Amino acid sequence: MHIPSEIWDLLQTCPEPVTAFVAKLLSDKEQLEQENARLRAQINQNSSNSHIPPSKNIFKKITSLRPKTGRKPGGQPGHKGSTLHRSEKPNVIIEHKANTCKHCHATIPDDAPVIDYKYRQEVEIEIRRVTKEHRRCVVICLNCGKKAKGAFPKSVKHYVQYGPLYKALMLYLNQGNFVPFDRLAKFSRDALHIPASAGTLARFARQAGSNLAQSVKFIREQIIKASILYCDETGTRVAGKLRWRLTAGTDRFSYLFTHKKRGKEAMDAMGVLPNFTGIAMHDCLKSYFLFLCCLHALCNAHLLRELLGIEENDHQVWPQKMKAVLIAAKKLRDTSAIWPLPRDALETLSRRYDKAIMLGLLENPDQKQNPDAPKKRGRPALSKSRNLINRMKKYKDNILMFLFVRECDFDNNKAERDLRMSKIQQKVSGCFRSEEGCMAFDNYYSYIATARKQKISAYDATLALTSGHPLFTHPPSDSSPE
Repeated sequence: MHIPSEIWDLLQTCPEPVTAFVAKLLSDKEQLEQENARLRAQINQNSSNSHIPPSKNIFKKITSLRPKTGRKPGGQPGHKGSTLHRSEKPNVIIEHKANTCKHCHATIPDDAPVIDYKYRQEVEIEIRRVTKEHRRCVVICLNCGKKAKGAFPKSVKHYVQYGPLYKALMLYLNQGNFVPFDRLAKFSRDALHIPASAGTLARFARQAGSNLAQSVKFIREQIIKASILYCDETGTRVAGKLRWRLTAGTDRFSYLFTHKKRGKEAMDAMGVLPNFTGIAMHDCLKSYFLFLCCLHALCNAHLLRELLGIEENDHQVWPQKMKAVLIAAKKLRDTSAIWPLPRDALETLSRRYDKAIMLGLLENPDQKQNPDAPKKRGRPALSKSRNLINRMKKYKDNILMFLFVRECDFDNNKAERDLRMSKIQQKVSGCFRSEEGCMAFDNYYSYIATARKQKISAYDATLALTSGHPLFTHPPSDSSPE
């Protein structure tokens, strides 16, 4: 701590106990200021300036990182709407006849001829229980005179069982929309008039997860063949213990996998990155760089959040400069009509990037060690700002790869969207009670997320699963690369 010269001169004239006491106070004050700054930075963290997920934003107004476009809220010109359209073949027709003439107030008979119609349609649904009875017919063979019996469908194995439509609806509401089993059982009883226990519905989920093994294998193999994949990871709770859910996906496929570890051991068990040779987009977790068969691109959305956090908490200038560089690079990529991008524009951005790094190093110089201070093991701890500067300097080519590879995105949002439903599930239900239930969720969500990316209704995909014909089961030898 800096002490003014006049105060220092006065301290030199004081007795030694007073000088030692003042030195202790100054040391404690400096320590408390550092701790206070650290706690304030921790309190100010949210999803817009750190890696904290949006689910942990409590009573905080979040500032969007997206620049304003000047457009009004709502659907933009050319937006494809979802308005109801009149059906040419309605299922039910209800005629409303006039009983009294509004002109002369005379009574109109029921058999009066209709000369024209005015139309209005109401789209409705029917909720009713349907019981299908399968009867195996027994007949006498005309040739040998013995009894011949028909065969039940292979899917009908019990004397009374739930049908595929019912199972699909329950799975879609539970696994796809996170309605808990007990509330779903009440809905089944009250609205559908079909009794079902929470244990029965949980069994549906486990069976669906095990029946998707071939589909998940096909999805994983298609991701391995892709030119670029998006990776991310997040924590989840299974049987009261912390587990890590990893995701690897493309524009057309999604794959989720949960493991007790977060790093390379989990990625090896997942089976994607060890066999991948394209470009992996991720958030700079060191474990990803251990896979040398692929190139690595870094998510700029993560970097923008970190830069905003340093700007708000440390009040430094270099994060503003670096944010401007990244946003300008994204604008160049989005608006340029030619590819490859103009060399002079790329060189200008590269120089601005380097200048922001140099400014950051000036604002965060190396800390000089006091030769009289006690020696500590390991490297000296660096501030968040200096760590980010070092990382952005080291991985400049990985950060700006989206300017040189057309298939590479600016951010890793595809992977974050694949994990978002996992955080919602955890917020609703707390945790998974078993490893089997967690694996069933991974398999099912990999399946329906892939279906949605390929413009297939999640409910239709679920119905195909419960009907015994799950999608994405083509043999790997017959599939083609993405």
